[in-house]
Amino acid sequence: MNDEDSKKDCEHMAMPQSVPRGLLRHLIPRLLKDEDMTGTQIMQEFRDRTDDEWNPSPGTIYPLLASLEEDGFIETVKIEGRSKTYHLTDDGRKRIESMIKLRKGGVGHKTRLGPKLWEQFLDPSERVRFHIHWMTHAIEGFESLAGTLKTKDRQLLLKHLEEMNVKVSSIIDTL
Repeated sequence: MNDEDSKKDCEHMAMPQSVPRGLLRHLIPRLLKDEDMTGTQIMQEFRDRTDDEWNPSPGTIYPLLASLEEDGFIETVKIEGRSKTYHLTDDGRKRIESMIKLRKGGVGHKTRLGPKLWEQFLDPSERVRFHIHWMTHAIEGFESLAGTLKTKDRQLLLKHLEEMNVKVSSIIDTL
């Protein structure tokens, strides 16, 4: 059996919810923080930011937009036909800033739990590849951020990278 056949055989076992439940409730207000958008634009933004790896459905986005509007996080600012343009309210802006400042809402926990659980079911050799993938992803993220960071954030990142360097060096010595 070649790799392509294996891929087809496993498609039916793909994780049905690779994005943690509830994470969209945090991400949509963040998108609307910088500009007003329609539901279609929001869906497209998620596709663009994930290189077409995630395509949230209208059945997911529109009920959530209605809920965020009902809760006062967002408001409709324009209606053209069936299309609504949404805006982050002042209350919504205050809530997300407060949530980030206080680190409440479990966004970090939600994004870590899925991979952490998945890792527990992998064999050691599979775990190595899994962690290499995520380390590579993290390093690429740091590289893309490095030039845009303010001094305080640069110092924080440098401190943590130096701490990680000590740990990685220890692993290298062990190997």
